[in-house]
Amino acid sequence: MELLQDEIRKPLTDFEQVEKDRVAKHEHHIATIRMVSTLATAADGEWTALTIKEAIETLENKVIDSSFEEYKEQAKLAKFETLEVLRKALGVREKFEAEQAELERLRIAEQQRIQQEREAQIAREAVEKATCEAEEKARFEAERVQREKLEAEQREARLKAEK
Repeated sequence: MELLQDEIRKPLTDFEQVEKDRVAKHEHHIATIRMVSTLATAADGEWTALTIKEAIETLENKVIDSSFEEYKEQAKLAKFETLEVLRKALGVREKFEAEQAELERLRIAEQQRIQQEREAQIAREAVEKATCEAEEKARFEAERVQREKLEAEQREARLKAEK
């Protein structure tokens, strides 16, 4: 009896399974559409503005037609809502990326300024060192000339004294 019952019920069971699969397929497609907005607005921020633009373009090109059967309106609504979320996320992301680019530009400018100050300091120190060395050399030269002059005068005085 149970075998007969299963055999008689088989077409209905098969139809129910096909119907469950069909409904699950449509619900899966709608969930996939909605999932894009969840991923784009996730806190980890892995999606760039370019990625979001590509997602918007892909979703805009997605056709919601009669293949969605009675889920067509739900799919259209999911598409509309997801596009709205993606457009808002794109605005936020573009602003964030612009701020990050500006911060990076400022950081680089600060590094360049520090490097220039360091190079200017090194140049000043080199000039000071060269000036000090030149002054020292000039002083030693003046002392040498003075010594030679004094020695020459002493020699002359000795020669006169000897004469």
